[in-house]
Amino acid sequence: MAEDRQAPPVPVAPRRPPLLRGRVFRGTWAVAAGVLTADELRSSAWRRLRQDVHADAALPVDHRLLARGVSLVMPRSAALGGLTAAVLWGAPDVATAEDPVDVVLPPGTRWSPGPGVAVRSAPLDGEVVRDGP
Repeated sequence: MAEDRQAPPVPVAPRRPPLLRGRVFRGTWAVAAGVLTADELRSSAWRRLRQDVHADAALPVDHRLLARGVSLVMPRSAALGGLTAAVLWGAPDVATAEDPVDVVLPPGTRWSPGPGVAVRSAPLDGEVVRDGP
């Protein structure tokens, strides 16, 4: 008498919607907008950079990618500074993925960034803050 056995499930290729390819994004936004399900967000198509921040797994993990992730969760009044600013302005070799992302907070602003971020306080007005190149 033959035993009835089910074949193991065939793995499904991770779904990578075009909207998110090559991007860094908030997971809660992607799920709430219906772009991904929570299960799809946990697939190998996406890399978790920090809590609620994900990136296309095809992107190389470098300082620039990590800075993009931090920029999504840092206070609006903050700025990226130090070596991180240098990387974003076109000097990619001054910081690696192992270096902390440099964030500057205005005096009196509090934020608990979690690991991988170095925070300092300084006034952010006048000629100090500019958009990237």
